[in-house]
Amino acid sequence: MSTKQTFEEKILYKTHQHWIIPVINSLKLIVLVALPMTVVTYFLMYSWIITLWVFLFISGIVVAYDHYLWEHSWLMIGNQKVTLSIRNWLWSQYAMNIRYRNIRDSAVSKNSIWWYFFKYGSLFIRSSANDGEFRASYVPKVWKIYALINALSRYSDDERARFSSIEDLHDHHQRSEFGNQD
Repeated sequence: MSTKQTFEEKILYKTHQHWIIPVINSLKLIVLVALPMTVVTYFLMYSWIITLWVFLFISGIVVAYDHYLWEHSWLMIGNQKVTLSIRNWLWSQYAMNIRYRNIRDSAVSKNSIWWYFFKYGSLFIRSSANDGEFRASYVPKVWKIYALINALSRYSDDERARFSSIEDLHDHHQRSEFGNQD
């Protein structure tokens, strides 16, 4: 008879990449796609009105596409594992997860003044199974997420299974750290 326990995964925190990423990607695509198409349209039609409509139409498609990619890319902190899902293109997606019991080491990186100014960074987590490195880039409030992952990795699977929100984790941590203050 198997005594293996299964725990229900509860989402404690979920975030997307920083909002600046789809803005920058949209601007790049507008410069690389919409502007050249606009110039070609102007020289074919010789009409500023049609050219403006073509530019707005293509720019709208580019912005909608980048928003779709951003909306379908996320980092989820659960009570049993950390999951990353990145949508690269319309039909391409990258996903990975790491269980807390397999976390060997974690780190945060902020490489430029922009990362400090806009409050985002990269999160690295190494597995004890040596099956690669978990890396999430452009994570908003990366220091808070780093602290949350470190706090959750201190507890056993049984203790983490009881957490259904960040508040539960905080209350449990307060009780275990400072004793019951009732």
